[in-house]
Amino acid sequence: MRILKQLILVLWVSFLSGCCWNACANKAMHQPMPRVSEEATHATFDIKDKRGNPDVLLAMALSGGGSRAAYFSASAMLKLQDVFNDIDILKEIDVVSSVSGGSLPAAYYCISKDSKEDKVRSNRYWNEGIVKKLMAINYQGKWIGNWFWPYNIFRYWFTAYDRSDIMAQTFEDNLFDVSPIGFELKFRDLNPERPYLIINATDGTENIGKEKHFGELFTFTKEDFSNKLNSDINSYSVARAVMASAAFPGAFNYMTLMDYRNPKVKDERYLHLFDGGNSDNLGLKSIKRILFDTRDRYKHYIVILIDAYKEKQGIDRNNCDPRSLFSYVVDLNFMDTFDSLLDANRENLLDQFKSRTFNMGDNKTYTIGNLTFWHVTFQDIDPGIKDDIGTEEKSLKEALNRIPTSFSIDAKDTKRIDRAVDLLINEDNVILKEIRDRLLGKQGRDR
Repeated sequence: MRILKQLILVLWVSFLSGCCWNACANKAMHQPMPRVSEEATHATFDIKDKRGNPDVLLAMALSGGGSRAAYFSASAMLKLQDVFNDIDILKEIDVVSSVSGGSLPAAYYCISKDSKEDKVRSNRYWNEGIVKKLMAINYQGKWIGNWFWPYNIFRYWFTAYDRSDIMAQTFEDNLFDVSPIGFELKFRDLNPERPYLIINATDGTENIGKEKHFGELFTFTKEDFSNKLNSDINSYSVARAVMASAAFPGAFNYMTLMDYRNPKVKDERYLHLFDGGNSDNLGLKSIKRILFDTRDRYKHYIVILIDAYKEKQGIDRNNCDPRSLFSYVVDLNFMDTFDSLLDANRENLLDQFKSRTFNMGDNKTYTIGNLTFWHVTFQDIDPGIKDDIGTEEKSLKEALNRIPTSFSIDAKDTKRIDRAVDLLINEDNVILKEIRDRLLGKQGRDR
């Protein structure tokens, strides 16, 4: 009887609210068209010197790649905490920019705390046991299971509530709510002692005159919310931002936001967002903007990229049925096409950071000579290192490159990633030692 009453209530509200009920969750600014929100936020490009060495800007970018990226990024972040005895590099990070799967650990770190004494609304902790367990959850399975709640069934069929909304709720229930009572976390709830957080998505909205939208990068920051939507970032759900960043085509729908910039327009206008990987699967475009905005402010700049990219290898020739469990819902073969189209953009960005010469459009470039760029990637694993976790005769690098891009991950693959992190991030790494010296104020060498 109780369930029946809930269903009747859902139908009644949906018909009263019209077809766009739950289509967007962002709120308008209280004052007309401010350039930025007056309320302090940690989701911004306006970086303040509050963490670590004030002479060094340390930025971290976390790439996309589903649960492979989420677990790899989390494992690498945890490793950076204790790789050296004299410094916690994770606490030195000023800003983190994330895409898709990398947004899960990025956002979780920024809403979490280290100890009971820390007064953080989420009441969620950052430690190895908790974080690795959370990043290894089969979110696809939980997502599919959540389709069948009566409340979601009716919202799905009779309102604008869609697959992305269901996954956003799944992320919220497991990562981005107040533990243990379950209230959703907003951007105003970010831990001010953590790095600034920039979550990246791609704009899929039609262009309006000279105003470009389609294919452009959209960031969940006070700048983009204020200038592009006249909306308040602080009142927006962290889980929905992560979902927008991870809404890869085919499996998920657009994440929709209301455009409040012109209240005199009769017809409502919306912004439709999807996977940030389409515009930048590395999270480096936002870092590039920060470097440009703060150029000459710091004595040295450091960018660490945790990149879960895997080499394109095609389908295993020895497997007669290459489908995963998720492929029974939607086949992931479209991701191979999607990845191949992004490679050119990826290489262009990497070349700019490696050369320290950046293209800002209109044939204008600028150089940051005092930049250290560290690219942490599976591709630097020695192909001669054997995979000692599986039973097949293959290298660790090959096994890592076969981890699929989805929101579930095998326990053996998490062990492979942990081993890769130990190989890539250790006290003997030359670039990492230079980064430590820079952060400690010691003489570093130009690269």
